[in-house]
Order: sequence, then C-alpha cells, then structure tokens
Amino acid sequence: MNVERTPVLIVGGSVVGASAALFLAARGISPVLVEKHPSVSTRLRAKVFYPRTMEAYRAVGADQDVYARQHSLPPADHAAVVESLAGPELRRWLLPAARDFSDVSPSPSALVKQADLEEIVRAHAREHGADLRFGHRFLDLARHDDRVVARVLDAEGEPYLVEAGYLLAADGNGSGIRESLGIGRTGEDVVSHVREIGFEADLRGVLAGRRLAMAWAGPAFVSWSTAQDRGAVSVPAAPGVDVDAEAVVSQALGLPSAAVTITGSRPWRMSGWVADAYRAGRVFLLGDAAHVTPPVGGFGANAGIQDAWNLAAKLVSILRDGASPRLLDSYEPERRPIGELTVAQAVSRVGDRGGEHLSEAAVAVGYRYPSPLTDGPLADEPGRWRGEPGTRLPHVWLNGSSTLDLVRDGRYLLLTTDDSQVPDTAADVVRLPRDADRFGIENGGALLVRPDHVVAWRGSAPRRAPASDTAGHGVAALPVTLLRPPVPGARFRRSPAWRPC
Repeated sequence: MNVERTPVLIVGGSVVGASAALFLAARGISPVLVEKHPSVSTRLRAKVFYPRTMEAYRAVGADQDVYARQHSLPPADHAAVVESLAGPELRRWLLPAARDFSDVSPSPSALVKQADLEEIVRAHAREHGADLRFGHRFLDLARHDDRVVARVLDAEGEPYLVEAGYLLAADGNGSGIRESLGIGRTGEDVVSHVREIGFEADLRGVLAGRRLAMAWAGPAFVSWSTAQDRGAVSVPAAPGVDVDAEAVVSQALGLPSAAVTITGSRPWRMSGWVADAYRAGRVFLLGDAAHVTPPVGGFGANAGIQDAWNLAAKLVSILRDGASPRLLDSYEPERRPIGELTVAQAVSRVGDRGGEHLSEAAVAVGYRYPSPLTDGPLADEPGRWRGEPGTRLPHVWLNGSSTLDLVRDGRYLLLTTDDSQVPDTAADVVRLPRDADRFGIENGGALLVRPDHVVAWRGSAPRRAPASDTAGHGVAALPVTLLRPPVPGARFRRSPAWRPC
C-alpha cells in the first residue's frame, strides 16, 4: 500500500479544517487535508463571522476576498420578528455582529454564507501550498509516540496510508475520530428537537430594501441564501411527529403554496456539549468534533475557526521554528474553557433558560485564555482589556495599520516602551509611546505577543522576567531561534517609535 508523509494531516474540509489548512500553509507548513464529500456543502449554515475570526483571515491575506463577496450582495445585517416574512414586522434589530467594532478591531464582522467563505478559504489554502483532497475518505488510524498513520480511501476507492506528525480532527459533531479515541462529551445531547424544511422560492421582492439576514415567524425560524432564491424553515417538532412541510413554509413566508417548492425535510437535534478532552497524544479535536453549540448567537463556526488559529500557531512554532512540542500542552487548557463558555452562552439563549448573558462581543471577541498565573473573568467587553496575559493584543491604529498587523508571519512580537532595555526575548521588537496605558504598561514595561495575537507576558522590566511568569501561556516552550536572533551576530529589526492615529 502506498505511504505518503506530511507534517500535518487534517480530516474534514469544512470551514474549520480548511481554515487550519490555510493558517498552516500561509506560514510554510503544507498539510494534507482529506474530506469525504466531493464538494462544498450547499446546506444553509453559518452567516456571521465575528471580528476576531476576520483578524485571523486578515493575518493570512484572505479577509479582503471575504469582504468583497459580502459587498457584492444585498446588505443583510438585521433580524426581525414578523407575522410572516412577507407580512408586517413586529420588531427588528441590528445583528450584534454588525455593530461598529472599529474601536477594538481593524476587521469588521463578515456577513456571508459559510459556503462562500469556505470557497475563499480553500482557494487561499491551495495558493499557499495546502494539499486539499476532496472525495477522499478517512478510514482509521494507528497512533505511535512519534507519528500517526491514517488509512484513507481515494476518490476511486483505492486505499493508501498517510503518515503524519500530527492529526487534526475537524470531522464534525459525529466525529468518528473522537469516538474511536473513546473521548466522551459533557452537556446536552438534546437542547431542542427541530424539523428543518428546505424550500426554493423567489424572495427578492419580499426582502428588497429590508436588510434582513434572518427572521422569526411565530415558532418558525426562517433563513435563506444570500441569492434569496432558497432557504429553510425550522420549527420545533417532537421526534416521529409528521409536519405538513408545505403548509408550514407557506405560512412562515406569507406566500402561496404555488410560489414555493419544498426541497427536503429532516429532523435535527439541537445540541450543546463539549468534548471531555481535546487531545489524545498527537491527535487534536477542533470545531464541531470538540464542541457543538446551538445556532443562536452565531458562535459555533467562529469558535471552531479560533481552535484552528490557536493550534496552527503552535504547530508552526514547533515545526518551522523549533519550539518544544510542550507548547501543544496549552491547547486544551486554553481552548476547552472557551468552548465551555461559548456553549453555555449559546444554550442560555435558547428559549427562556435564563442565566447570565454576556454580550456577543464578549463571547466571540473578548474572551481570555486562562492559566494558573492569571485571574479575572474568562470574557469581558473587548475594549476593557489592557494587555492582560491571555487576552488579545489591544487594537490601536498607527499610520493606517493596526497593532495586530505588527504580529507577522507567525512570529512572536515584543512591544516595549524602551527598546534600549530589550533583552534577547523576541523575533520582532516595536517601541511603543511612553504613555502606553492602552496596553497596561508604563515606561520600561513590555508585552510579549504570540503569533495568534494573544498576550503571553506583560511586565515592567522584560530583562528580569522569570520563566515562571510566562510558562502559563507557552513561552517556556519557545526555542532559542524564537528568543534570540536566528543568525549569529544578527540584530533584531527594531521598528521606530510610533504614535497612535
């Protein structure tokens, strides 16, 4: 049997797997991705991609294509409660993701259908050298101390082996890889039973000028494609209960049955759970394989993409830059609590379940990675953070660029108020103005920022920073090539002091 070798094998080619492939390939690590389906799914899925997700795509040059796709379509940034889609609106509101985030992010949310986003992400991943194999079915794997070996069927049904240093399981909520590893789940298998009815109908006249992205008509949730020619109506329905699909859709849309074609009907179990582990040796779970959220809030796909952004940054540091594999030990302690938070917030928004509701901005943008060395809330409004370890680097504009743009090519960044005191502790160094309150540091202080835009360390004297102050966010596992100039006698490339715009 033919044996192929790759540093990273990704199983699953939806938005999370494709994003992982892009984040790796854009930094010089060319993965192999296998996906059992031959093409992009046409099912209606995520429509909302928050700023923190778009910042990741910005870092690898894919964001502008996503925005261009959005701007080619009729604007759709509101939701409404309606008597029917063609009838009176009872209440409308701006989608939380569509608010102005310019004070905290260089990247607005993108409101596009997931299939369009996936098409763009895959194109960029291929352009950077990722090997994406659609119609190739993962069968099983053997795990070893130094590698994993997967058995795959190609598009013609011929088996072959892929030997990889690491395997990323992005194979969905029914993940066969997770099940084969014996990893359980904690949460609610059934938040609600739903019947999803697909339809085709010309909604352009009904939606013209209304800027609607979704609507609720009584108990029915109505969504549609960005082309406004098809969609789905979802209603609560107990298992085994028949639903008059044509009548339900006609009533929700406010259109005669003759104007609607039913394309399918399927039961759907809304769930909210988190995998009990995100890792087994060299195998990592991400996306729906690791956590499943109800669709309320639009958190699910964003959380999965952030799994990929976090994990890919660590793998690049290891595979390209020589960091210790111990860096991967922080993936589950960082991402699983965020998965739990995200699921809990989505579940609490279903029906009238109560509980503390954080804002969508706090959940999707303002979360903080925990560590034994940090305290405080797990999430807060993005603008309230001041460079605390585990938080995202604060965004400030400087000469048309964001501070987030200073984190380049998967390298670490040291931001300091006095570069004359800089030790050999970062690949890139930028001097901040002395009044750097936005970053929570004073004269002589510094921030060490990870390639995924997360603050790894903050202190008043970088020369004296003990290893224990950084270990909670992976700095102790960094290699000499990241912590000192890569060439003997080389100097760091220091940028001049900048002033916020």
